[in-house]
Amino acid sequence: MEVKTSGQLYSKLFYIDTAILCCVVLAMTVFFFTSTRNRFLEQNLKYMGMMSESADSYLKETSDIAEYIHEDLYKSSMELNDALHYLTDGPADYQQYRLDTYFDSKISEYKGIEAFFLDAFQAYQSLSRIMFYSYERGMVTEYTRDGKSYKRFADKVFLKRVESGDLVEENCFFYLKEIRDPINMQVKGCMLLGFESGKFESIRQYYSRAELAVFNDAGTVVFDSNGNYKASEIMEAEDAGTLESFLGAYVEQSQTGRYHTISYLEKRLASAVPMPVILMILLVGLGALALGETFVRYHLKRLEQRLDRILDGMIKVMEGDLKVRIPSNRNGDELDVISSYFNEMCINLEEHINKRYLAEIEQKNAEMAALQSQINPHFLYNTLEAVRMMAICNGDREVGKMLYSLAVTFRAQIKEADVITLAQELHYSKKYIELFEFRYPGQFQMLMECPEEYLQIPVIKFVLQPIIENYFIHGIRMKETDNFIRISVEKEKEEVKIVVEDNGIGMTETELAVKNRELAENFMEKQASIGIANVNRRLKAVYGKGYGIHMEARPGGGLRVILRFRPQEAPAGEGCRDREN
Repeated sequence: MEVKTSGQLYSKLFYIDTAILCCVVLAMTVFFFTSTRNRFLEQNLKYMGMMSESADSYLKETSDIAEYIHEDLYKSSMELNDALHYLTDGPADYQQYRLDTYFDSKISEYKGIEAFFLDAFQAYQSLSRIMFYSYERGMVTEYTRDGKSYKRFADKVFLKRVESGDLVEENCFFYLKEIRDPINMQVKGCMLLGFESGKFESIRQYYSRAELAVFNDAGTVVFDSNGNYKASEIMEAEDAGTLESFLGAYVEQSQTGRYHTISYLEKRLASAVPMPVILMILLVGLGALALGETFVRYHLKRLEQRLDRILDGMIKVMEGDLKVRIPSNRNGDELDVISSYFNEMCINLEEHINKRYLAEIEQKNAEMAALQSQINPHFLYNTLEAVRMMAICNGDREVGKMLYSLAVTFRAQIKEADVITLAQELHYSKKYIELFEFRYPGQFQMLMECPEEYLQIPVIKFVLQPIIENYFIHGIRMKETDNFIRISVEKEKEEVKIVVEDNGIGMTETELAVKNRELAENFMEKQASIGIANVNRRLKAVYGKGYGIHMEARPGGGLRVILRFRPQEAPAGEGCRDREN
């Protein structure tokens, strides 16, 4: 036989461990790189969504401000009337109206449209310009934050923008609010409330990787951080549902009134990992590989030395030297265990050989005892049959009936297969109970209940006899005549339950708890061969650990023993419902 040295094992383990280490480090590097890419993608998409929400929030905020200013104008009759006269009267008539109102009202301060707009500028910092346009006079008055106003006549370009709703100028976008006379609801003019579009640049710079575009229904750009696409092209792709494909990016889009917000992040940039991060991952992977390789070499070198000692000891044992001992370093690992067991094996080798021969002899004796135990029941059964026939010939039919019941029980034990039908098991149980009717005449009643469709269900034999015997030994009340034992069969889905119920002495709660715990744990004394524990063990062995016996107190006194099993097949048969006194 070729003797292999630990060097051969060292080489194999070294190459295997190195290959495994490389695979693990490579897998970890790929995992961390993929995880980092996914994290950057998730973070960038999150930032893009936040940018879209911020831009949309700003549009909603400005839209609400425009609505508030419009509503506030209608809340003040003086300011509203001043605005209506400004829109409809000439300059002289308008000034005369203001003087007449001032003197007639006897107020200390006249609040006209200028004061209203000045308050609006002070209240809303994002409001940059207000245009006041008279439909009848064709005059446009522009108010700025510094309190100045500029008048001009509306040109064709301005009128076209108002009609089309294209209310965008450089660094400013507008909301149009018409002004009606509350008496006749006629439109006299409009306000154009302008807000700074530079806010979008601040939002975009905060979320630097994504791009932001804001435009109106007319296709005029309010803000575009990229500038590579026309608003008309984006709108066409948006209407066609191909915007993401057109931009080659992840897209978030929303609309507030006449303004559209598009935030997008190019797919090639969305999951891009910065080069410093990639280099860091690679360096960490190489460092882990180098550290792991150093540890593998050190560990295998120590393993080689210890294996050499074990191999030397084994070679000596092969040569017949049972006195060899392998030094143990007490490291607490498997090699120390092997060394200790090897030393113990050498010390006790002769003893183990002797024990093996003794065990073989005991096994032969057990087989002989098993053969003898089969002979005794046959002999007893044949003897009972002879005695029964003699009793019948002598006219003693009661003794013959009793012997017949006992003989049926022994014959079932000897000749029946290990698995019988439920009808057979109930029949043998009935014959067994008849033996006790001769012993306790008139002291108990017996009831068997089984739907006929359950009779052919297969079950291992002699699961009821020990339960019945337990009742007559420990449970029956000898001084009473109203004792009874009931055997019933139930079925829930695929599970069959045989319930043995009596009104006997019963057990305390503590005794029941202890007994049920032993049954659940499948505990049985080594010398026991019959009884409830034996039946429980047989049921669990055949049908599984989830089945077996459970005991509980019967309401009104007595005991309920429940046998649970799950047969593989349950063909229909004939029913039974026997009641005997």
